[in-house]
Amino acid sequence: MAEVPAGFWKRYAAWSLDAAILALPVWLLSAERIRTQARALLDSTVALSDQVAQRMVDMLMEGGDPVALAHRLTADSDVREAIRGVAAGTYALAATPVAWFAVFAAIYWIAFEGSAWQATPGKRALGLRAAGLDGESMSWPRTALRHAAGALSWLTLNLGHALAAWTPQKRALHDLIAGTRVLAKDGSMPGWAKLWLGLQIVAAIAACAWLYLTLLSAMQASVDNALLQ
Repeated sequence: MAEVPAGFWKRYAAWSLDAAILALPVWLLSAERIRTQARALLDSTVALSDQVAQRMVDMLMEGGDPVALAHRLTADSDVREAIRGVAAGTYALAATPVAWFAVFAAIYWIAFEGSAWQATPGKRALGLRAAGLDGESMSWPRTALRHAAGALSWLTLNLGHALAAWTPQKRALHDLIAGTRVLAKDGSMPGWAKLWLGLQIVAAIAACAWLYLTLLSAMQASVDNALLQ
């Protein structure tokens, strides 16, 4: 059976499988720091919530139109300092696991895609392989170039990855730079892979709902405290 260019969602399903594999050693190396920084970030978020709630109550008591209130809120030095605290906490939480993931990912993707497999375990599970434009295996330098160029696909807010959904040969930005493409044994998506993608959607919705309810609860508590003062 002739190979076909691998579509965006099939490529994403393979990548997410590989990312799940790498998440285990990243978590083992970063778990304690993640827990510590997560608690610090939560404290910073509560502090920001308290500052915003207190200023909003004070401003509403003084009166004024909503635009003026919003302007005064964003210009408040204490609020801006609390925002910087949340930003710093977010960076501290993400920095270590992201750094470990980047190191493991470089070794993992280059080693597997430069091997006789021409594919990571995730790609193999979906019948994909990375190759040159003529379908030949990639040299180690080209494999390394392809992986390094992947940083540009991330830095373009994933627009570089999205090119795989738009271009005729389903090539992402890093494929265009390295002169490569990803081929599939067929264009269909296995049922288990559809389920895997569905579970990710459900998990993302659940995480967003939890975050929204947590922030809403913190804001409500802050407003209640501000009104009691």
